[in-house]
Amino acid sequence: MLIIIINSYKVRLNMNKTKITYHEIAKLSGLGVGTVSRYFNNYNISESSKKRIGDVLKKIDYVPNFAASSIKKKVKDVYLMLPFNNDETANMEIVNGVKSYFEQKDISFFVFISSDDSKQYETDLNYLISRNPYAVILLLPKDTTKELEERISIIKTTKLVTYNKKIKNVDTYEIEDYVMFKNLASKIDQKYSKQNILYIGLPDADTTTGKMRKKGFLENTKNNSVSSLVVSKNTIEVIQKEFEDHLKNNFADIYVCATHTIALTVNDYLTKKGVRNISILSDIGKVGRTSELVKAEYLIFVDYFLIGCQIAKKILDIKFIYKKNFEII
Repeated sequence: MLIIIINSYKVRLNMNKTKITYHEIAKLSGLGVGTVSRYFNNYNISESSKKRIGDVLKKIDYVPNFAASSIKKKVKDVYLMLPFNNDETANMEIVNGVKSYFEQKDISFFVFISSDDSKQYETDLNYLISRNPYAVILLLPKDTTKELEERISIIKTTKLVTYNKKIKNVDTYEIEDYVMFKNLASKIDQKYSKQNILYIGLPDADTTTGKMRKKGFLENTKNNSVSSLVVSKNTIEVIQKEFEDHLKNNFADIYVCATHTIALTVNDYLTKKGVRNISILSDIGKVGRTSELVKAEYLIFVDYFLIGCQIAKKILDIKFIYKKNFEII
């Protein structure tokens, strides 16, 4: 079973009923849902917060709607939480992989579409945790704040797995960014030598997509000369401006692109300048309509469906033989 939830849920309250949710208690007490959740799961909160929650419970003769019965025994509800994005092709492949595996295990699987804003994402995460699910898979916003990372790191009541983002105290599933670009460097070196390569990537603050991909390529290029350009943000508008400012009329022989968005932007620019047919270009993603737009000479194909299946196994603590989730074609 797959259920899609959008983050614009409504709070309903009928004072004639004694059943009430964590979310409604939070509203009545003026506290966050996370604080209410910690109260019922015996985590430390301030004495003033305890009193405010206690006062609310006394007034309404509290009986929990969905959470109290699951405090003692967790149900097999698993959420996959992802930020809203106009292009969800890669994310939905991961979703399908997780869903495919869980369907065989009789697990209730939900997809929660949140925001790319870290603050709203944290609010929605607190709401999900208050429901006390068995596990939550986190595909995080591009610009994950330290505050969101800290909140995730202290969650103890629910099993968490983050995708491609290491956070303290949390299990992580990572694709092999360093190895992918190491292999790409070796593959290019086998065919070309003494060529000028421009590597275009993201800041090191983005540990996987930025730092590890660049490190993998630069450390393993031996036969060609490499310069690098770090664009400040992975959007077409920003890449276009910063790439054009950097390049001017000094064209490279080979362009290695750390993301599909970079490859798409560079391809368009080189085509407009009339030099695409004499340039070598790399791309990363999956085979399909988007890769056809670039028609790169080197494509790092990432098997996102397989990644989803392996994340599902990680959630269930099932040992599996790791299969490489990419190939260069």
